[in-house]
Amino acid sequence: MKIKVFHIRLSREYLQADQEKINEFLETVEVKKTALELISGQINFWSIVVFYENPKDEIENKSKSNKVSYPIDTELTADEKNLLIALRTWREDKSVELNLPTFMICGNKELISIAKTKPMNLEDLEKIKGFAGQKIAKFGKDIIALLNSI
Repeated sequence: MKIKVFHIRLSREYLQADQEKINEFLETVEVKKTALELISGQINFWSIVVFYENPKDEIENKSKSNKVSYPIDTELTADEKNLLIALRTWREDKSVELNLPTFMICGNKELISIAKTKPMNLEDLEKIKGFAGQKIAKFGKDIIALLNSI
């Protein structure tokens, strides 16, 4: 397992670029664990430590895993695109509510996998890569409620 440290500056001039940097990284690795802390100073920022496996390890792990995962460039139907927009809106609202970066709620691959598989209950949601334990407990009911409302 490897680690990488990111700083997400909360200043408007840096926030978007910092978020894009970490999102690009997260699309290329298998995240195992994260830790974060809000640092106060001249510019407040989130210090984020990402524990990850490299892409080679991810390919090996995928063959052992029976969880569903769609790549970021998966083509979506019109209905799936609308569902993805709703999921991203939910994620953004939840990140503001919890004062966390959006990637800490759900990654883009996870949202695409939800849009493609449309889980009907928590058990179905657990079949998607990235969903287990705490994430299901924190966000599972919200996601299923959103899917059932559309």
